[in-house]
Amino acid sequence: MNPDFGTTGNSVWNQPFIDHLTENFFPNMDAGHLPDSVPEFLELYPQWIASSKFNNFTGLESFPYRHVSLGTTQALDWWHYWSMANGYRLRMYRGEYPYNRDVLLEGQWTHDRYIGDRPLMKGDSVIISVPFSGSGRKPEHWDRLMRECNEKDIPVLVDCAWFGTCWDLNVNLDEPCIKLAVFSTTKGLSCGNWRAGISFSKLDEGSLAVQTEWNHGIHLNVAIAVSLMKQFSPDSLPKKYMDAHKAVCNHYGLDTSNTIHIATSDDTLYNSFSRDGAYNRINIRDALKRYVKNGTFTQ
Repeated sequence: MNPDFGTTGNSVWNQPFIDHLTENFFPNMDAGHLPDSVPEFLELYPQWIASSKFNNFTGLESFPYRHVSLGTTQALDWWHYWSMANGYRLRMYRGEYPYNRDVLLEGQWTHDRYIGDRPLMKGDSVIISVPFSGSGRKPEHWDRLMRECNEKDIPVLVDCAWFGTCWDLNVNLDEPCIKLAVFSTTKGLSCGNWRAGISFSKLDEGSLAVQTEWNHGIHLNVAIAVSLMKQFSPDSLPKKYMDAHKAVCNHYGLDTSNTIHIATSDDTLYNSFSRDGAYNRINIRDALKRYVKNGTFTQ
């Protein structure tokens, strides 16, 4: 199998982001004023999302609360606790981010938790990622899911962790059923070592709300995010790697997605990349870097 292909969800490490921090942020960092970055972060993040020319994520103004989160992971953890505390049964599609399956606190994950294996019903809660973790595209059942969750009063968390690595996506988050929409700098701004995220929420309770109210959080990470968002647009990675994405997929006979580092294939050759038997999802980030750097597909 091609050593440039992987199974993780990690995006392309973009050196200009790090160079900016090394040259402009860290030499001028004032540790005493790091907490002051939090209000600016909460104000700037939605503006940064709206500034994308490649995507259109709308409806964020429908969420009355904004909370700081350690990437999207802390918000996902909160959703697990909140669902349990309110008696909801957590559901998601096959191919979804497996973290949500592996950290389940209510015993082992069973197949009837997958949407598609059992009908949704009142008393469920849902996690759905956009772009979708299994395909790098908009979830194919998005419209039906929103309609059904609205009709059955099923609360939904939308995980937008890959925003900043995607293009050509139009997503309306102004749906009654969506209680949280969460974004992260991890993938789109190469912030895996200093993750920062934001939760747009209709719920103002629990750890995310309290930590944000107390300004008790990840101040260095938030300050780094502010510095990067001021310097780079959410289209930086797609603009740099879109052509390479198409070239790599064409060369290897893979299906393109809307996420730079993700391709898919129905070919049985790629069954080792299977996600819950629903998608063969291939991470092509190393192939992208090689192509952009050398114009070649092999070592």
